[in-house]
Amino acid sequence: MTSIYKQDYGNGVVVYADDFVKTGKWVFDCSNSRLVSRQPLVAPFVELEESGELAIGRMFYLSDAEEAQARLAIKAITGIEGWYKKLYYRFSYIGEDNNLSLHAFDLLTWHEGRRWALNVDQWLDSENRSSFKIIAEPYDPETYMDYAKSLQAAAKSCPAPQ
Repeated sequence: MTSIYKQDYGNGVVVYADDFVKTGKWVFDCSNSRLVSRQPLVAPFVELEESGELAIGRMFYLSDAEEAQARLAIKAITGIEGWYKKLYYRFSYIGEDNNLSLHAFDLLTWHEGRRWALNVDQWLDSENRSSFKIIAEPYDPETYMDYAKSLQAAAKSCPAPQ
């Protein structure tokens, strides 16, 4: 297959995004296999309500103390009824099977005087059933990749215009 929009992981796995980009609905980030919808996706409110389960993921990039604070922030914020209705789309991922495997959403909020970015990942299985995982990180406006930054980075990352 001749591909312009791809990422080779170097271990025999290559993800191809040409079919997505050709629709005109997606922009591919050639540096990290992210797809970004040209129109932000709506957060999966119904699926989140129906799932009843939101796993807290490991936050390896945080110190143990920061991770403990992040977990407290997650529990406090997700304990507020309807908290998820403020989630915004960030980007999506293509899996090794070259299908959409994840949609990432975020919520910027405050907890105990500190600004946090809550990241909710909607994992899609082969039958498009969803499962969810949440993490939190201290918010840094210089480095945080929101939707606008993700779209801009994707548009610049590939050798051919999208």
